Amino acid sequence: MKKKNFFQILFLGTALMTGFYLTSCNKDDNTTDKVDPSTIANTNLVAYFPFNDNATESINNLTPSNTPTVTYVDGRRGKCLQGVANGYMLYNLPTGNKLKTLKAFTIAMWMKAPQIPAETVPAPLFLQITNDDNLTWGNLTLAQDRAGTVLAPIDSLNLKMVIHKEGAPWADQWLTNLNKPAFQAATWIYVVFEYDNITSTFNVFVNGVKLGFPDGLTKRYSDGAVAGVQPALGDLAFNKASKFVIGGWMPKINNVGAETWMGWFLGNMDELRIYDKALTATQVLDLYHAEVSQMN
Repeated sequence: MKKKNFFQILFLGTALMTGFYLTSCNKDDNTTDKVDPSTIANTNLVAYFPFNDNATESINNLTPSNTPTVTYVDGRRGKCLQGVANGYMLYNLPTGNKLKTLKAFTIAMWMKAPQIPAETVPAPLFLQITNDDNLTWGNLTLAQDRAGTVLAPIDSLNLKMVIHKEGAPWADQWLTNLNKPAFQAATWIYVVFEYDNITSTFNVFVNGVKLGFPDGLTKRYSDGAVAGVQPALGDLAFNKASKFVIGGWMPKINNVGAETWMGWFLGNMDELRIYDKALTATQVLDLYHAEVSQMN
């Protein structure tokens, strides 16, 4: 009887260990599961541009009023936008479109852009929510600045952003010198830019990792010091936000007041998403992992 019980226990133990091993292997090998990025913070997703051989925005089915010379190539997921000289996408924002009234935002996308040396005059615009009273800097602008030289190139991008709060003493908030090594030039990176209206902070993530910047950049104020107190920026407030543009400065597009330093976006852009709130660090990381699960 004891011998029978011994073999029963041995068999049961072996079966349990085998089951545990198989379960562990299945869990570890389960790396092909795909997660739809659009399921993350989907109630706050207000614009989505897949760039799969067309310029249609998928949330509100916006189509651009003009897309001269725009082309598409193999991207991070399916096709992507290939920026070219004189190429851009220009969308008219209808009444009620949430891009016109963002109080906070998250902009997330795959980006692959060439380095722009100091000797190169044109500085490209990636995207902009326009301001009819300020065709150059708009209400929300993401652009690239020059960095390094032809003789002494650097391998990272120098990015900048401008955000607007109508009525604030410092209405146009400049976020410059975004030139961390993580912004690799000519390489696909997943970038997230966000402004949190609750904490009045600006943050940047690359490939799911938050980048460190000094408080002078991350902390946003509506004015300089007043009696030793700096009021927080709080909600953004756009002015006459009538259009959304990808790839070109409005003065160049309109051929009114264009300056020589204004250039065209010549890189690649894929899976552009815009949210009406600042995503949490966990949501940003989940979004990145979801994107990676869908890659070509």
